[in-house]
Amino acid sequence: MNVLVCAACARHLTQPLRPLPELPPRPEYDGRKNPDGSRHAPPTVPPGTYAVDPEPCGAPFVPHPDPEWAGAAVPGVRVGDADGPGCLMSAGPRDTLVVGPEDTAGFLSYNPACQEHGCCGATGQEGPNQVCGGCGAVVATLFGECYGPYETHFLPGAVRTVPA
Repeated sequence: MNVLVCAACARHLTQPLRPLPELPPRPEYDGRKNPDGSRHAPPTVPPGTYAVDPEPCGAPFVPHPDPEWAGAAVPGVRVGDADGPGCLMSAGPRDTLVVGPEDTAGFLSYNPACQEHGCCGATGQEGPNQVCGGCGAVVATLFGECYGPYETHFLPGAVRTVPA
């Protein structure tokens, strides 16, 4: 078991977590209300686990060279290019550490520099929207909107894994 800690101040940012060998497929979501009234998909990783996402994640977004491409700019979500044909793709960091948002409860705060608003949660489209609850260092992006997956991506240079 490991704990993710802030690289700037060494404060714990997660509950103890077990690493997974790879990022599991993102679960399907029907959009119905959850028992707690929320409208987010199930977490991508099971509670108490984390995985490395080798793909680019989040902002900045750039036009895809193929105008016919219709892939996801943020996990599970297509973003149209307002300035041209086709869709945008992520040019964000690779090898982010993906954690279920419940495993970060009480450890992170919302980044006051982000002004994003979704109907049901954080979209993650403005870039890292979570900061260390201790020192305020930018550490992660929460994807919590109803139309996409429910996951927190920790920036690889902003956190360290230490034994729990």
